[in-house]
Amino acid sequence: MRATHRSHGGNRDYWRLRWEAIEADGTTLNLARYPGRHAEATLARASGAVLEAGCGPGRVLRYYHGQGRRIVGLDFIEAPLHKLHGVDDTLPLLAGDILQLPFASGVFGCVLAFGLYHNLENGLNDALSETRRVLRHSGVLCASFRADNLQNRILDALSDSDGSSAGTHFHKMNYTEPEIRRCLSAAGFAVTDLEYVQNMPFLHKLALLRHRHDRFDEHSARAKGYQLSTLGEALQRTSMTLWPRHFCNVYVATATAV
Repeated sequence: MRATHRSHGGNRDYWRLRWEAIEADGTTLNLARYPGRHAEATLARASGAVLEAGCGPGRVLRYYHGQGRRIVGLDFIEAPLHKLHGVDDTLPLLAGDILQLPFASGVFGCVLAFGLYHNLENGLNDALSETRRVLRHSGVLCASFRADNLQNRILDALSDSDGSSAGTHFHKMNYTEPEIRRCLSAAGFAVTDLEYVQNMPFLHKLALLRHRHDRFDEHSARAKGYQLSTLGEALQRTSMTLWPRHFCNVYVATATAV
């Protein structure tokens, strides 16, 4: 496990400011890319109520709520929850902590947790055990974990991420594939799939490789994805074809509660 540090006020402050800066997501979800593709595949095999832990501005939550799924959104930052209720007061939303979920045991058939667990500086094992507690037997977890690999080390080098400097604060945790598998197994899960996924490539930070019409705007990027130039697309395809373990952003694990 490798911790990334940056010069902001800490992980909670980072997400508060990030979510305060954008509006609530719309009701559409791109099912061809992360996280829509993974949510769709997971919910196709799961039944019962769904928890989206770390729902943020709600792109996954709003889409499946509109599809008639019994889905609850939870986040530890209240700002996006207020915005979501402002556009749809029928959304089931709760502010809460993944380390102490406000639900009875075994109430969910599925938990979706995209971009959640790597925000914990400590307590991953406890968080996964708590997730397992609210899942019924044979329930399904689909979760992403920030990869400890070349891609993210480059991204960190392009940011103010020197963890040895005075005054820096915890940003995110990075995991290797064996660490993820080990932690999930210890918490009572059987991993059925672990995929190498490209979310935002470091190439997008380079103007030459970014699509000329891409505004580098998070709200639009969450809807349509980050767009690269023709050269950027070619480099990304090549890197993900030849070295997916090294050039993914996240590992997406699907696991069954045993």
